[in-house]
Amino acid sequence: MITLFEDLPNELLLDLFEYISLRDLYYTFCQLNTRFNNLVWLHNNYSIIIYKNEQLLFELFAHKITYLVVHNVYDSIELKQFSNLRSLTIHRATDNQLKQIQHEFMPNLICLFISLSVITSSSTELTQKIFSNQLPSLRYIDIGQIDVPSFFSIWSIAPSLYSICIYCFQPIIIHKILVSCPNLKQFQVKFGEIRENIDLPTIPLNHRLKRFILFDYYNLLSLEIIDKILFYIPNLKQLFFQGCSNGPFISFTQILFNRLKSLIQFDCIIRQSINNYENNTLENIRKIHPCFNRIQSSINSRGYIIFTTDGFYENFFGL
Repeated sequence: MITLFEDLPNELLLDLFEYISLRDLYYTFCQLNTRFNNLVWLHNNYSIIIYKNEQLLFELFAHKITYLVVHNVYDSIELKQFSNLRSLTIHRATDNQLKQIQHEFMPNLICLFISLSVITSSSTELTQKIFSNQLPSLRYIDIGQIDVPSFFSIWSIAPSLYSICIYCFQPIIIHKILVSCPNLKQFQVKFGEIRENIDLPTIPLNHRLKRFILFDYYNLLSLEIIDKILFYIPNLKQLFFQGCSNGPFISFTQILFNRLKSLIQFDCIIRQSINNYENNTLENIRKIHPCFNRIQSSINSRGYIIFTTDGFYENFFGL
């Protein structure tokens, strides 16, 4: 006997709907028959990627959408109508969109991912909300560029944040986020050109952060600054670093050993001038800590030494 799609039980069909976009469900099953029409309306966990104005879909299903991705080609969308959102992604977010991200409109928002080309007053206001616990349901954020809060917008405590990804221009932001987020478990930071030098506090935080991912593509962080950053997170267990070594690589590994007594995993892609190769033999580096046993080195076509570990992307990003 041949089993048809409509022979499947309602419970299984509802499970299958989890893997079908709202747009496809609506145009494929709505008005097909009474049974499928009711199933579409019964489902309460829809996802949609918005490229254009589809107001009919929004009017019918906005309160049932939990996963929303917005592209900047459609700027006039009213985010307020999506009251049940759990995850929101906005590519090239506009001020109008940023202003609508408020707890009163999205009380269940857990994940927020925003790409910003520039820092604006609206993005600064959103950052203030996030790090002052005005969006208390948030757990995971990737909010692009952020700046140091001004004297008049000091952050408070955001105890619910567990994972943060940012792009910043001053090392002091790392300290401020660690102070604001005592329960942070994973922290990813990408550095752009440092715009001004602000002294890092010398008071220890003893933060409980376990996983830190640091990108310094432009060789902006000195060994002294890295040492101060690690001073705040002595309980770190996993560290990934990609960038340039500002000084002998063996000095970098010695800083890790001195600061991170609980470290159990280290992965890296680090470029270093061949002029600093003295004493940087793998044998000497691997003697410092068992975490460094997987480090390999090679010389690229431009004459730089590349230190790397096998499987770093798989280990840290699940690729």
